[in-house]
Formats: sequence, C-alpha cells, structure tokens
Amino acid sequence: MRYVYAIDVGGTKVELAVGDETGRLLATDRVATGDLGRQDAIVAALSERLRTLTPVGIHPDAVGVGSPGPLDSRAGRLLKPSNLPGWEFLEIENKLSAAMGLPVTLENDATAAALGEWQYGAGQGTDDMVYVTVSTGVGAGIIAHGDLIRGAAANAGELGHVIVNFEGVPCHCGLTGCLETEASGTALARMAEERRRESSWLRAHAGPLSAPDVFEALRAGDATAREIVDHAADRLAWAFGTLVNLTNPERIVVGGGVAAEGDWLLDPIRRAMPRYAMPDLLSSTTVVQSALGADVGVAGAVAVALRAGRKA
Repeated sequence: MRYVYAIDVGGTKVELAVGDETGRLLATDRVATGDLGRQDAIVAALSERLRTLTPVGIHPDAVGVGSPGPLDSRAGRLLKPSNLPGWEFLEIENKLSAAMGLPVTLENDATAAALGEWQYGAGQGTDDMVYVTVSTGVGAGIIAHGDLIRGAAANAGELGHVIVNFEGVPCHCGLTGCLETEASGTALARMAEERRRESSWLRAHAGPLSAPDVFEALRAGDATAREIVDHAADRLAWAFGTLVNLTNPERIVVGGGVAAEGDWLLDPIRRAMPRYAMPDLLSSTTVVQSALGADVGVAGAVAVALRAGRKA
C-alpha cells in the first residue's frame, strides 16, 4: 500500500492529509492560511505539520499540492494568486521537496479536485467529466478520454473568468463581468447586500449577509432570495452549457461551499441549461453534486501525488 501527503491550499484555510492509494484519508489537519506566514515560513510550517500529522508506522513517499492559479507547473511555483497574499512566486515544489525529502507535485486546485472526484467520487465510471467548484470563487477541472486537460501552463479550467455579463462588475482578475462576479458565494453575498432593502428577511438579518443566508432566506420563501439564486443559477447554466458544447462530458460534478446547498442550486441550473446547450449534447450530460464534499480538495491532492508517482 502506498501512502502520500496531500495539501489543498485555499484563500482562508489550508487542508492537509495523509492518504493511501485507495483515496482513503488516514489523518487530516487544517490551518488558517494567514497563520502560515510568508514564503520560507510557509514551507517550514507545512512540512512540520505534515510530519506531526503522520500516523505511526506510515511512510508517505510523495506530496501532492492543489493551489489556486495562476501557477507555473513547469517551474513548480505559484505566480500571483489574488487570494494568497505572501505566496507570490513561491517555488513550492522545490522548497517543500527539500524540506520533506520527497517528490512534490503542484497542480491547479480545481484540476486536482476533478481528478479526485473522477477517481474516488461522483465521477467514477466516466471517461469524460467536468468538475466545477462554486465557492468563494468558481473554477473547473476537465477530464477528457480519461486524461486531465491541463493547458500549456496547467492553468486550464478558469471557468470563473469566462465573461457572462458585459455590463457586470469588475473582477479581481482585471476583467469585467466574470462568472465569479455573478455566481460565486462572494457574488451571492454582494447581491444580497445590494438588495437587502427589498426583502424583509434580509433586512431583519443582523450583520453582513453571506451565501448561506441567501439560501436560508430562499428556503423561507423569500422572493428576493429566489431572484438572486435564479440569477446566479442562470449564469452558471450559461457556463455549463458552454462546457457541454465544447467538451461533451458525460457528467458535470458540482462541488464547493455553495454547491453544498444541493438541489436548491442545482435544480435551477438544470432547468436553465437547455437555453445554453445543444439538445443532442445536453441529453448525454448529467449534473450531479460532489460525492467527496469538503474532502474533495485533499482527495484531489492525494490523487495528484499518486498519479505523479505512477508516471515517474
């Protein structure tokens, strides 16, 4: 049995795990991203946490890292992820490999999650699948004919930065009207704040509004919340329809914090997709919720480490 380390980097937290070749997670840990410090302090903190996490008698032989892009896969380093201050140009493969004495493989986080869901989750049994994460941001990982679509620099799948509203709001990526500004958890919270006065439920809520608040209002029958969710679902359906037309997947697996709302989000997406996808292609595609849930990031990083080892 092989064992590997997994690291899933996020803007607010970093998840760590020890996994085996079946995708089972033997031990997990979580740390606030900001608590790791910057540059060399990040690598030292991660390596120490991984060593502490390792169960007695287990000897992992590789490390998989999933991180938001953009990144440079050939150099094994991050570039300038907008939600990771202090991580700019971090050569995480070389530095973490030196600290751990193990091979390290860096992968775009959504691509890693796609691999994890395909091998261990809701994508099992397919040859062509897309994983979409709808959380603080929006991203996608694409598997075609059993292989990852990674792109020239492993940054393929930036679905969140497809333009879906030419008159939309500016995005942190420098574009305007990105899907991420129209359908992410951050976007739902922004739209709820903008329309708070229209809704007695939203007005009565104390403090800043969040995406879970919008869905709570929706379940309570609030009309404004319904319009906000329907808007986001329509924009996601636009993007999903484009994915169907471009890649003809058997399955679109949707994960991330917002997707945890299940059919409250997925049903309006499914209803809207016929407006954006060719009927013959759409008929062979199903949209389902992630089976791995909150573990999809580290499960994906496990899969990345194991896949790299097989190719070596």
